Amino acid sequence: MPIRGRSLGETTRSFVDHLNRVLHTTVSQASLTLEGVANVSFRSGARPVTPQLRTRYGPMAFYVGQLCDSVVGQDRLHTLRTVSYRYALTAVGNAEPLLRWEYVKFPAESKLYCRHHFQGPIHLDLGRSGGQVVLNDWHLPAGWVALEEVIRFCIVDLGVTPLSEEWDAILRESYERFKTEFAPLGEG
Repeated sequence: MPIRGRSLGETTRSFVDHLNRVLHTTVSQASLTLEGVANVSFRSGARPVTPQLRTRYGPMAFYVGQLCDSVVGQDRLHTLRTVSYRYALTAVGNAEPLLRWEYVKFPAESKLYCRHHFQGPIHLDLGRSGGQVVLNDWHLPAGWVALEEVIRFCIVDLGVTPLSEEWDAILRESYERFKTEFAPLGEG
């Protein structure tokens, strides 16, 4: 069952509470908050902040942002949906994210790129053509990327020490809930 409630704010708060339980038992004690009723991110007052993760490659800032809305059913209950998300990892001291995963449900008509995409300042050699391109110039198709998978990447590949020995089970259970409750098939 998707997240449902009497208002967009109520449904988004339920989602934020769930994400914070996952974050607090896996990689960060920082809490996601709401700006208004539908903008989810780490915040200090009115401004977005990025908690630091200690990786085997040095500290990285961890950005999580989601914009949500809801569809009101005949029963007048709101069903939560994600309009856009952005997850990013930035080496501390750098302005540009090393890696970022993005989704835009309703891109502008002039934006014909993939709605689900991956980017980063990664230089790609195009071989015989002699050219190079920076991955940031492309919107590499990625499919839907769940926050749980980004957290798993941080722990397994970047060496972030998990906050619980049960981190794998926590991520698996949360991802299963994501697939079955928060984003039923066909909602992306």
